[in-house]
Amino acid sequence: MEQYLGLAGTTALVTYGLLLWIFKGLLPAKLRRENSDRKRVFLSDATRRAKLQTEELIKRTDVSIQNMREDLEEQLSTAQENCALTEEELKSQEEFSDMFEQRIQKEEAEFAHAKKRVDVIVDKSKQIQTAIAESKSELVTQLERSSGSNVTQLRELIKGERVEKRILECQKVLRNVEQDLSENAKRLAMRMLARLEARYYPNFVWPKAVNHVDIPDSTLLDRLKSDQTTLLKDLAELSEGVNVEIVEPTKEHIQPFVKFAGGFGMYKEAARLTLDELLKQSPQNWSRSNAVYKKHVEILQQQALKLGRKAIRELRLNDVHEEIQKMVGYLNWRTSYRQNQYLHTFEVAQLAGLLADEMGVDADAAKRCGLLHDIGKTIDYRIEGSHAVISGDYADRFGETRIICDTLMSHHNDLVLETPLAYILKTADSLSGARPGARVNLEEDYQIRISAIDEVVRSFKGIAKVAIMNGGREVHVDVNHKKVNENELETLTNSIARKIEENVAFPGQIKVLVSRRFEAVSVA
Repeated sequence: MEQYLGLAGTTALVTYGLLLWIFKGLLPAKLRRENSDRKRVFLSDATRRAKLQTEELIKRTDVSIQNMREDLEEQLSTAQENCALTEEELKSQEEFSDMFEQRIQKEEAEFAHAKKRVDVIVDKSKQIQTAIAESKSELVTQLERSSGSNVTQLRELIKGERVEKRILECQKVLRNVEQDLSENAKRLAMRMLARLEARYYPNFVWPKAVNHVDIPDSTLLDRLKSDQTTLLKDLAELSEGVNVEIVEPTKEHIQPFVKFAGGFGMYKEAARLTLDELLKQSPQNWSRSNAVYKKHVEILQQQALKLGRKAIRELRLNDVHEEIQKMVGYLNWRTSYRQNQYLHTFEVAQLAGLLADEMGVDADAAKRCGLLHDIGKTIDYRIEGSHAVISGDYADRFGETRIICDTLMSHHNDLVLETPLAYILKTADSLSGARPGARVNLEEDYQIRISAIDEVVRSFKGIAKVAIMNGGREVHVDVNHKKVNENELETLTNSIARKIEENVAFPGQIKVLVSRRFEAVSVA
């Protein structure tokens, strides 16, 4: 049984292997046949589609070629037509050019003929002009011979008479115009000043300047005059140039006093306050003069700044430098003809603002000029020159505009400036100084000072002419060139200035100018 089963298994295996070999052999052959058939069908389809695409491409190419041929034929036809037109145009231009050339030749021939005619006419014209000139000259000669005169002289005489007549007519017209303008300007100025007077109401009283300290008894007087006491000398040194002197009793004043004069007004006031305070104390405290003087200087500096700020605030001005404000305040201790210069400059600013408003000028600029016009008086004791020029220089140094600075310099004619602002400042300054009560004995003191200056100058030898100008601030002297040599001018000028200082009482500075000139006079 087991053998039978083993044989049957072997037979089955053999059979299975044989079937497997037959299957493997027959299956690829069948697949190859199917693939071959598919390839034939695919190639047949591809060949057919390629043939159809080729035929279609050939048709499209034929159509495109046909279109291109038609386009080229059309372009060729158009080009041929254009060429024909161009040829016709060239022919017409050639014909026109020929005609134009012929015309030019004709005109050239006409021009040559006309030129010949003009030359002939010019020659005849010159001959005629020459004949006219000869006839004119002959006629003039005959007229001169018959009248006994010269043509040139007659021409100049007639010309001079006509010019002189015309000049007289013009002068008459100008004189009438100037008279009308003067009358109208005077009338308008009077109206303006009347309105100004109605608008201006000062609200202050002019203070009386105090420049002395009374000495209460003879003991203090003897102590001050003692060689051991240096109080007055120390005050003079501390106040930088202020003159401190004792005035003895006279018939006019019984009580002795110490007088302060010259120098910086604030330093003079500080020295006066220092002496007044120390005289009320024991003489042992007089050695404290330095500390007391510095205390009063600081107080007065603060007071000056307050006064400057007050003026700026009441005038409604802006951007005024603090140093300028201090200088305005310092004017409170400066007088001119006994007039307080702080109140004077404030009044000038108010008047200038009102005048500017009446004239249609910038009122703020006018008030600014009025407030700053005398700040140079605070330091003119140590800087040589006019206080107006010093005012302008310091205003420029602290940021004021050019027109403001120039106007300040012009209010005493140190700089010639003919602007409405300059005239406003001069007018306001004159109104403030000349109104009743502003200055004490103005006219009398002025005449005395002018006479004293003239007398001093004429006391020197060789003086030919004396001109006192600018309110007594300038003295112009002409000397005789035969009596004064050129190398003596500087010495003479210095001598005149020194003698004026010694013999004449005056505020500010006086400029002395000495000139030596040759003059020749001839009478026809």
